[in-house]
Amino acid sequence: MTLASYITCLRLILILPIMYLSYFDSLLTDLLALILFLIAGLTDYLDGYIARKTNTESSLGAVLDLLADKVLVCLILVWLAYLDKSLILISLVLIIVLRELAISSLRHYIVEKSGSNKLRVSYAGKSKTTVQFIAISFLLVSSHFGTYFYSLALFILTIAACLSLSSLYGYIKLWKKILD
Repeated sequence: MTLASYITCLRLILILPIMYLSYFDSLLTDLLALILFLIAGLTDYLDGYIARKTNTESSLGAVLDLLADKVLVCLILVWLAYLDKSLILISLVLIIVLRELAISSLRHYIVEKSGSNKLRVSYAGKSKTTVQFIAISFLLVSSHFGTYFYSLALFILTIAACLSLSSLYGYIKLWKKILD
């Protein structure tokens, strides 16, 4: 494994401490959870940068990166929805998680049909991930900053859910072109 792959694995390792710290709902532990989440988010950019600069890009690294992003976002969102129990939050999380499952299934199907992964990460997909990271960051500390801050976090997550659906639509259109 390369240095970039180890950095990607760090993103997966940080999930449990983030969840553990956010459970206590104190400002200190939530800020620590936020810091760990921001570190995890930075590794998403750092691993790719290092892989490109050291010319160590690999299929394993690409798969690990994709998996780490999806697992980090989905598990933390499901955890926050579990802790919050808000129907709005649960609905938004469901949209995002179902989109991630649909894209993963679509990628797998295309690889089986064509023998290669012809779906590349789109600008919409990258934007969606960035907005998801911002929304999760806000959600991690929202209980300490009042209703308006929480509403802002939900609004940002709503944007992320809309971007998720938009990028899913884009992938489906591309999928039809690839398989036709």
